[in-house]
Amino acid sequence: TLSGTIQSGGLTREYLLYKPAAYTGAKPVPLVINLHGYTSNNLEQEFYGEFRPIADTANFLMVLPNGTLDAQGNRFWNTFGTSTVDDVGFISNLLDTLQATYNIDKQRIYSTGMSNGGFLSYSLACELNHRITAIASVTGSMIQSKLNACKPQRPVPVMEIHGTADATVPYDGSSVSTFVPIPTLVSAWVDFNHCSPTPLNI
Repeated sequence: TLSGTIQSGGLTREYLLYKPAAYTGAKPVPLVINLHGYTSNNLEQEFYGEFRPIADTANFLMVLPNGTLDAQGNRFWNTFGTSTVDDVGFISNLLDTLQATYNIDKQRIYSTGMSNGGFLSYSLACELNHRITAIASVTGSMIQSKLNACKPQRPVPVMEIHGTADATVPYDGSSVSTFVPIPTLVSAWVDFNHCSPTPLNI
């Protein structure tokens, strides 16, 4: 695991990069962006969302960026419009940096995240879908205004993993925080991706 920094939006931004031993640079490999949740950080996420053994066998690079600190000193991703930090721009700049150094398959760049990191994955699917191939959100959602503004230019495969008893990001949504109910969120992406509204039972 390598640590690095880049300049983005006038800020020094941090990231960790996991490079498996199988990586030689001889051929393009996938990249997985692994995003931490609110109050967490990239080092905790490396262990919490443990993909290193999979990266070792499947031969993909994994990058774990760090969010910035809010007024309470907690790391976060600006997915609620409460800050001027441009995290989508940061991820785009980070991709530029990594692609300049590593042989990354541009057709296989994926984002996954826990909670607030899941929210950012959805933002990437909306705003950076020309670079992000697919996303997977674990107990994340979108706020209503972000969903209303989402205009993906192409279908973006989405996986949503969510507990119905989640009290932090409620499955049925929250009018106070404007978190979109998960069934509504999934239905919106079914429409975005031109999928059949009838799910397959596999």
